[in-house]
Amino acid sequence: MTCNIPVQDGVREPADCKCYGAVMRAYGALCNQPRVVAMEAAIRVYRYHHPEDNKRDAHLTVERWLAEGHVH
Repeated sequence: MTCNIPVQDGVREPADCKCYGAVMRAYGALCNQPRVVAMEAAIRVYRYHHPEDNKRDAHLTVERWLAEGHVH
């Protein structure tokens, strides 16, 4: 069964962003911390590379990337 969640406006595709690896590494490096800490670090890395994105879009993009990457 596949997931058919539609892409929302403002959410970037991993293939479109050179910062994808850095975002995923930031989260993965903190996976032994509470999820909120790791997530905040990943969002900060993302927003460093995309200051033009609002907080909502940054959060949605990182959440989607993490869900697709199955980082635990």
